[in-house]
Amino acid sequence: MTSQSSPLPDGPAVPPPTVVLDPPPELHANPDRDRYELWSGDELVGVEGYERTADGNLILLHTVVTEKFGRAGFARLLVASVLDDVAAQGRTITPVCTYVQRFLERFPQYQVLVES
Repeated sequence: MTSQSSPLPDGPAVPPPTVVLDPPPELHANPDRDRYELWSGDELVGVEGYERTADGNLILLHTVVTEKFGRAGFARLLVASVLDDVAAQGRTITPVCTYVQRFLERFPQYQVLVES
């Protein structure tokens, strides 16, 4: 997902999910429910819950993928998509979610987004 205009440094590529969905999953922000949602058509794949800080940054609280889509790389896609969106907005994160913490260890190029 790295593009020429990406604010993120180079790092290990984030592998795509092991299952191909039709239509392909799309990330949707749902600020009314304090979460990002990953959808394939009208089917919810997963959510990333957060709290927004006073300065607009995000505290990432939990990553949940529905049972049907579990263990196929969709949590990884969800987190990468959320972090790409955060980077595009020039925001930072505080990773409370243990899945996000492990993701950041595996893909260190996203560490620049962690609030210092």
